[in-house]
Amino acid sequence: MRISRRALPSLLAAVVTVLALTVGAAAKSDHGKRHGKHHASPVLKATLAPSLTTDPTFHGVAPGGAPWVLKRGAVEIKRSDRIELSVKGLVIPSLGTPGPVTTINASLYCGADSNTTAADTSKQVPISRKGNARIRDRSFAVPDTCLAPVVLVHPNGDPTHYIAVDGWR
Repeated sequence: MRISRRALPSLLAAVVTVLALTVGAAAKSDHGKRHGKHHASPVLKATLAPSLTTDPTFHGVAPGGAPWVLKRGAVEIKRSDRIELSVKGLVIPSLGTPGPVTTINASLYCGADSNTTAADTSKQVPISRKGNARIRDRSFAVPDTCLAPVVLVHPNGDPTHYIAVDGWR
């Protein structure tokens, strides 16, 4: 089969287009997969800020009774009914430890501040004397819609107080 010189550029363009579409389709079909598993993208990804006694009440939940400091903290909520939260150095500065706090858990609130019912609350996990803890709750009920989300970290499973909140200082 003989191809004219005038037809060659068109044929090459067609071949390049088909290759580009094939590579693009293959890349898109693998998007979000690692080692054969699908990883949902986060619907909320935020840093955490420690609470101070002068902080406002959110959704009817008051700040803890002591000021807190935090070296590093982050929260990630995924639509696949997962919350992952970690804190490093969440302590009461005058004590250098979390004091009487031995566990933490986290709640997600949605909507207006007048809504005092959490969308869900994670399981409690231990917090070390250095203020380190990690929540990995894969049974966390993530609502289909959550406007103005707020994540509060509670001491000792006390849903009426928080010692950290999504945000920054």
